[in-house]
Amino acid sequence: MNENIKIGVGFLFPAAALIAFFVSILFEQFLLGILIAVAGIFAWFLYTAVMETNMPTVTGNIIIVFGVLLSLAAFLNYGIEQNMFGGFSIDLEGLSGSAILLFFSVLLGVLFRNKSFSPTRAPVTNQPTSPLIDPVEKEPVDDSGDDDVGYDYPDDEDYEAFYSDYFDDDSPYEYDEEE
Repeated sequence: MNENIKIGVGFLFPAAALIAFFVSILFEQFLLGILIAVAGIFAWFLYTAVMETNMPTVTGNIIIVFGVLLSLAAFLNYGIEQNMFGGFSIDLEGLSGSAILLFFSVLLGVLFRNKSFSPTRAPVTNQPTSPLIDPVEKEPVDDSGDDDVGYDYPDDEDYEAFYSDYFDDDSPYEYDEEE
C-alpha cells in the first residue's frame, strides 16, 4: 500500500476518537471521554507500528490535542463538583491532576514536534559543528582490486627498511634476498 494511503487511513483513528469524545462529553460521560481519548491515541500509535508507517509531521499536534481532551475530561470528572444548592465548586485536587496531565501531554507533544522519525531524512552536513573547528579533508582511497583497502603495505624491496626497527641483526627471522 502507498505510504500516503497508510498515513491517511491512520488518521481515521484520531478522527473517530475525537467524534466519540465529544459525544461522550455531550452525554456527560466524562470517564468514558477519558477512556476514549486514551484509546484513540493508543490505537493510532498501534496502527502506525503494525503498518510500519512513518509518523506524520503533525504527530506532536495530535498528541497535544488529545492531551487537552484528556485533561478536559479529567477536569470535568474530578475537578468540578455540584453542591447541594445546584451550583458548582472546584475541587483543587482534580484541578491540579488535570493541570499535570495537560503539562505532560503538551511537553510530550512538543518533543514529538521537534523530532524527525524518518530514517531517510537524517541530515547530512559537510559543515563543521563549531566555527572554531576546521573540516578535515579526506584523501581518496584507491581501492582498485585490493582486498585490503586502506592498508599500505611496503614493496618487496622495502621490507628490510620497513621492519628494521623490529628485528635485531642476529635474528633468525631476518629477510634474506638470496633464498
